Amino acid sequence: MSGVDAIRGVCEAVGTSEPAGWRPYFDIVQAWDARTDLTSARTDTELAEILFLDAAQVIRAGWTEPSSSLVDVGAGVGAPTIPILLSDETMRATLVEPRRIRTAFLRTAAGVLGIAARATMLEQKIDPAEPVVDGAPFSIAVSRATFAPEQWLGIGARLAEEVWVLTAGVEPLATGDLRLVRQLDYDVPSSGAPRSILAYRR
Repeated sequence: MSGVDAIRGVCEAVGTSEPAGWRPYFDIVQAWDARTDLTSARTDTELAEILFLDAAQVIRAGWTEPSSSLVDVGAGVGAPTIPILLSDETMRATLVEPRRIRTAFLRTAAGVLGIAARATMLEQKIDPAEPVVDGAPFSIAVSRATFAPEQWLGIGARLAEEVWVLTAGVEPLATGDLRLVRQLDYDVPSSGAPRSILAYRR
């Protein structure tokens, strides 16, 4: 399956249209992946799901509001934040990534994709006890596979009005003074593995 078909397959599975810029983003990731192991994807289908599935779900559900700001902690390859930025030119984001090679990738991708004016890349680690990111507070805080969900919830709540917890289909978390305001449950198309995105606010 080609990258074009793989991206189309994700969009069709979710029931959303493909935003402009997703194919060039896929191509940039694929080119860097061949040299630097940015992702664990073994096929075009797996790569498309890693890059676009979560973004397609929140876009279809209307979770991305115009002119909002995101902070992505442990941004890695930039998903789901870069695909979200490509879907709405009014949004902006700060991507925080401690590894230099991945920060270099993110800056390169932002330049090639024409979103550099709306995407700030910070090469830094986050102290879970005292999370600080220039530009806070943000509208949304997101992180994927960087912290345990319970730990991330406490970190994200200090950076943004709303915290997204991306999980493998777990039950809602005990949250103290935070409340679950919306939830998306879905399956990875190629494997059927369960996924959830939980959104919390104070």
